Amino acid sequence: MEASGGMLSRISEKVIAWIAFGLLVLLGVTIYQMPAETKSAIWSGLWRTIAFIGISAAWPWQARLYIRRVLEVGENWAGAALIAALTLGNVIIGVVLMTVWPGSGWAWMAAIGAIALTGTYNYLVTSYLADMSGH
Repeated sequence: MEASGGMLSRISEKVIAWIAFGLLVLLGVTIYQMPAETKSAIWSGLWRTIAFIGISAAWPWQARLYIRRVLEVGENWAGAALIAALTLGNVIIGVVLMTVWPGSGWAWMAAIGAIALTGTYNYLVTSYLADMSGH
């Protein structure tokens, strides 16, 4: 992507690109030099995280099948129950994908943050589906 601010911005763009490339090479060398167990744990954590993100992104779209029935109830508790059920599904998905419970405060904060993000995403998707249902 070419910057449109003159020569200085093009030079800074190139410098930032080379720094990013150097950091990726450094990361690759660092992972290459790790013991096999550590590399295996990193790859396992990475694919489980990607699986959680992918499943959690697709999960609330199933509400399209029954959003009209929830809207027919016309009460806030029905929508809250739908979002809570979807978020509980995210928790179950996360527990299934985890191999161990979080072992530190930071890991628990990351897990709680992931559930908060998925709950927010569930709310946004169900709100969009409710708007699109025309009810």
